Amino acid sequence: MFTEECTLDKIYQALNSLVLFQGIKQDEVCQSFTQIIAAMNDEKPKSPIHLVSEYHRLLGLLLQRTTQSSLPAIGDPWQDHLINLLLFDDNWFARQATAQEEMPQLWLAACLHDLNQLQVLYQEGFAGLARIFGNLPGVFKLPGTTAASSAKDCSHPAGKQILELKQRLQQSADWREQLPALLHFYHSNGFGQFALYRAFRYEAEADGYNLKGIAQPDPIRLHQLIGYERQRNQVLDNTERLLLGRPAHNLILYGDRGTGKSSTVKALLHEYGNQGLRLIQVPRRNLEGLQELTGYLSSLPLKFIIFIDDLSFEENEVDYKEFKTQLEGSLEQPSTNLCIYVTSNQRNLIKEYFGERENRLLDNGEVHAGDTMQEKLSLADRFGLKITFISPDKEAFLKIVRELAMQENLSLDAETLEKMALQWTLWHNERSGRTARQFIDHLKDRDNLENL
Repeated sequence: MFTEECTLDKIYQALNSLVLFQGIKQDEVCQSFTQIIAAMNDEKPKSPIHLVSEYHRLLGLLLQRTTQSSLPAIGDPWQDHLINLLLFDDNWFARQATAQEEMPQLWLAACLHDLNQLQVLYQEGFAGLARIFGNLPGVFKLPGTTAASSAKDCSHPAGKQILELKQRLQQSADWREQLPALLHFYHSNGFGQFALYRAFRYEAEADGYNLKGIAQPDPIRLHQLIGYERQRNQVLDNTERLLLGRPAHNLILYGDRGTGKSSTVKALLHEYGNQGLRLIQVPRRNLEGLQELTGYLSSLPLKFIIFIDDLSFEENEVDYKEFKTQLEGSLEQPSTNLCIYVTSNQRNLIKEYFGERENRLLDNGEVHAGDTMQEKLSLADRFGLKITFISPDKEAFLKIVRELAMQENLSLDAETLEKMALQWTLWHNERSGRTARQFIDHLKDRDNLENL
């Protein structure tokens, strides 16, 4: 019933001959693929019904990957998935290529070997199985090619480069000739999940803390942020020092709500992502895993900003002590490839109550209550640079409104615009960049409705 044993042996050998890209074999699709070939070559082969069932499982996994991927696609689902694995595998070769353009000859030789094996899998892998199973009654036939996509359809910032490299591999008679292009891709975009995503959340799961990639991070750009140029330039200067490998500070951006503290940090990703910057947001509840995270990131050939948004501690909490220790460092050499950026509405991060002030006189049994309070209030002092964002006055607020209106091409005379903006602040009891943005968005929605 099943033939083409020679082709299957060639495919099986190619997959198991990989030297550098071992992670590809751990992929669920490739494991399903391998299991089918192994079952067909078994001395006690599985029944045809079992093999057909496993083949359909493989098809289902491929279709699932095709649906879930936001990357530009080429070839059939198997071919596209295999190239994605090549581009985004996490291995020591890809890590070294990220860090340096010059690679040892032995490593290059191993990569050439793997590219040759992967091309066999690309050309013959799924095609070999499809020839065997495709003509059997009741077997679903996977389309020969996926709908070609463009870089415009891709949310990845390097979508154009990804598509061009995929097309080069697709059209190449010898993948080994594409090694320089592959090295350039790693050096430009990073490796593994850090090439696939540029923004992450640090989340606690059953097996510990893990990084979760954010496929569509906040799209805010620096040019969209109006006002606070001095503060923003301080953040930019510090970030550029980090990227250049020069001493950079942990930052605290503190001040009034809605003044653009968080947006300033988020916009850095789009400004410097192409230069190797990655942004990792750590929720307040996961701060206890911060030291584990910094230990992991410090060995990687990229630059990281650990972003802790809207941070404060209640007066009865002690978590601030571990966070303070993290900022002060330990016996280990401080990391040179990461900084911690914190935003807070409170300058000292610790909510101070009058009752705690009184404890300096009536310590309720605590010998050094005043020292305890000072320890809490000194947390902000552990940041090398403290940047203040305060609510704009009337004129500064109206300037933000006018410039945002220009960005959105709103056709409204200045006098009417300013009068409506001030009325909006009365309704919302706040003057801030956020309030200005909400007001402009309201006008946009109104104009859109009127133009229907």
